[in-house]
Amino acid sequence: MRQLGVNAMRQANVGEINGAIGKLRGVSPGDSRSHFGWWPFGTGGMKHDDELKDDELKDGSDRSAVAPAAVAGCCRENPWQSPARAVVLLLMATLLAPTAALAQSTDRVMLRPAGSVSGKVTNTSPGGIDVEVRDGDIQKIPIEKIREVQFGGEPQDLKAARTLLVRGRPANALDDLKKLTPADFEGADPLVLQEKEYIEAAASARAALGGSGDVKAAGGLVSGFLTKNSKSYHTLELQELLGDLLAKAGLPEKAVAAYDKVSQGPPAFKVRAASAKAKMLFDQKKFDEAAKAFDEAISVDANDEASKAQKRAAVMGKAKCLAQAGKAADAISLVIGAIRQASPEEKEMLAGAYNTLGAAHRAAGKEQDALIAFLTVDLVYNSVPEAHAEALANLVELWQKANNPERSRQAMQSLETSYPESPWVKLAKATVGKT
Repeated sequence: MRQLGVNAMRQANVGEINGAIGKLRGVSPGDSRSHFGWWPFGTGGMKHDDELKDDELKDGSDRSAVAPAAVAGCCRENPWQSPARAVVLLLMATLLAPTAALAQSTDRVMLRPAGSVSGKVTNTSPGGIDVEVRDGDIQKIPIEKIREVQFGGEPQDLKAARTLLVRGRPANALDDLKKLTPADFEGADPLVLQEKEYIEAAASARAALGGSGDVKAAGGLVSGFLTKNSKSYHTLELQELLGDLLAKAGLPEKAVAAYDKVSQGPPAFKVRAASAKAKMLFDQKKFDEAAKAFDEAISVDANDEASKAQKRAAVMGKAKCLAQAGKAADAISLVIGAIRQASPEEKEMLAGAYNTLGAAHRAAGKEQDALIAFLTVDLVYNSVPEAHAEALANLVELWQKANNPERSRQAMQSLETSYPESPWVKLAKATVGKT
């Protein structure tokens, strides 16, 4: 187990890890204040994903105006001093301004597990989207390949809200939506207007599921979006969220009906829907029934890469059931097998897998091995918000038990700072109170 965790950490980009640690702790890479100062690898200069996103959020300037302003400034100072310079700048303005404008009006589809496609989104459906690329060809992107869509003409506050939603901070996403005014959407593409409605519905649902919002109100927003936007590529995601809200509201039969609609999507979503039903049983502490339901998800007749990834996630669910049923050794074996089969790009799945491994080790009384598993999530897979919050909550308690209160305190600080709305914050505080 120790070697498995170390190998995973060594495969990660060192610069990304150190940058992320520094960002979480509020210190620069290599700073002795970091509670991971013992990290044995060097620091790097590569920006962490979160830093890149923050830069994008801060920079809302219109670069198409920069070059013309430079020319005007030059000529005002002394238009005859350097005519050659003025001509060069004027040519730059002419060439760069259209390019900048084009870049800002271009949509960008972020893909799973990596990569992107740029162009103009011309059509959407629950099964995917069509993108007109530069040469005029239409590229069809299936829904299981779509991670996120960034619209070229969207307001910066809308982009910021979606980024916060992706980072697991739905309440903050809703706050950013409140900054938007009708003027921000004058002449906007209908898909941009629809995106605002989606973010509001999804953020409200995730906040409610996390315990910081009204379940009934969130359910109304989600249902309203689904009724109004039947051709949205967000349909299957929101249908699953509706099922989660109904389950939380104590309406399991209606939740199952919602999940059944998710199963009408591509094969990967059939697996995902079956897993959602199994998770509902797990949350009801019906562990034996949940394990059988996860087996049903694993046995869905689908072998494409997206479905295989969903099946590995279902294996994690079954492993949790086994650990809860006192079969920790079987759970550990299942998880390690799934980790070895996974692609390094499956960050969400691997983050969940190491958390499941950590929980199984805790169930088996192997707290040092559990510490390594949760540290792997903290250091390598911290870009997956929900999994990272879970790992930090466990580290709070495990560091306490390892007689290291300072690291426990700093793990708690990271959890509260990075995921203030997460239910794991409340759980971590409760465990600290018991130690």
